[in-house]
Amino acid sequence: MAGDLVHGDNMKEQKTNKTEDAAGIVGKIRVITYKAGTKEIKRKTEWIKNLIVVGSDTGKNLILKRLAGVNTYTLNITHADIGTGQNPPSSSDTTLQTPVARGTIGGYYFSGNNIVTLQFFFSDALLPNGTYYEFGTFIDGTGTVSTGRLFNRALFGTPYTKSSGEDTTVEVQIEIN
Repeated sequence: MAGDLVHGDNMKEQKTNKTEDAAGIVGKIRVITYKAGTKEIKRKTEWIKNLIVVGSDTGKNLILKRLAGVNTYTLNITHADIGTGQNPPSSSDTTLQTPVARGTIGGYYFSGNNIVTLQFFFSDALLPNGTYYEFGTFIDGTGTVSTGRLFNRALFGTPYTKSSGEDTTVEVQIEIN
């Protein structure tokens, strides 16, 4: 029957038809800088790909556990950290390399049935002036930096420099295809 899996002599599974489900989950981020206390956009970065981690009790692993009925964690992304670490993201990461500040989810919107964009706000007072290289979101975190379970991590394509009088919003787009 088309679509059934068959086992060959070497016990490797093979599809018997040409239709393949290219299902996956991918993410990207961008930074929007506003004049503090306003909605006046000062600058906006291009979208940057990020890594949805897959270590034990993080990212993709938590999705699989929820699908299997293991409900230890809610799968709600509640917080995000921004930091100064410059190590490339790894699928086994559990936190940022050097987190500096934590933001809460300030909003979200859907694009069709398979894309959600989460918005994390860092006020001028919350985010110290400086240069930032890394960003990540956390499931079931608290207001304390690095708490919760890491979902995704990214390095900014160009370091993000925050100056006095600027509010920062980081948008995280997650797509299931």
